[in-house]
Amino acid sequence: MNRIQTFVTLFFITAFIAGIYVTLNGGFSEGFEQGHGPEASSSCPNLLIQKGNVLLLYNTNAPIVDGVNPIPFFNLDEYINYVDVQRKQGKTCPVLFLQQENNAQGQDVLRMRPSPFDLQGGLQAMNPLDQMSHPVPVLDASRENKPYNENNYAGFDPQGQYVGIYTNLDQIHNSTKQNSISDNPMDPNWAGIGYTQQMIDSGKYADNNITRPVVGKSANTAFYPGLPAPTKGPIDIL
Repeated sequence: MNRIQTFVTLFFITAFIAGIYVTLNGGFSEGFEQGHGPEASSSCPNLLIQKGNVLLLYNTNAPIVDGVNPIPFFNLDEYINYVDVQRKQGKTCPVLFLQQENNAQGQDVLRMRPSPFDLQGGLQAMNPLDQMSHPVPVLDASRENKPYNENNYAGFDPQGQYVGIYTNLDQIHNSTKQNSISDNPMDPNWAGIGYTQQMIDSGKYADNNITRPVVGKSANTAFYPGLPAPTKGPIDIL
């Protein structure tokens, strides 16, 4: 064994012994705790319970004292102000938030929520702006096999597969909401009947006009024109 191999072997042995020593004797501090030692963690509130409109901030490591533990907050503004003061002092205590509810059996139960500002039952908060920037394309068999079914209207979805999902059809529908005024009566910024009629008269929707179909009588294939044909011509019901 040469000198380099000896040094490498001694290095790994030393690192292994040092790791064992740190594991057995070294203390690891919790990353969420401020300060060092049990004093810092014991003084940190760790439980927030909402009962009706009142928020109660508990420190489960300290005894219950009226007005001190738990700390009552009668609205969210009071709690926000308290958190801001604590953060300015360098205290960011992790808090478990529970909301008191009444279940189907009429019992008061505590349900875990993400925060008092987001009461969804464990669901991830949805950002509508992020959702609108990534529309989901609709899978529609009636518009497949291009170019034969190209530019067709979207087919009917009887199963409601895209309920609650922002699709490219929703993007088209919401496109008129971006303007100051809209000619779409379904938009909140609709400019009224007169403006919509102006857009129609200008030819904006000329491709969507419905016209009376051109129908004619079926050809009489009999040898003599005076004889009746086996079929009747189509009836115009418009």
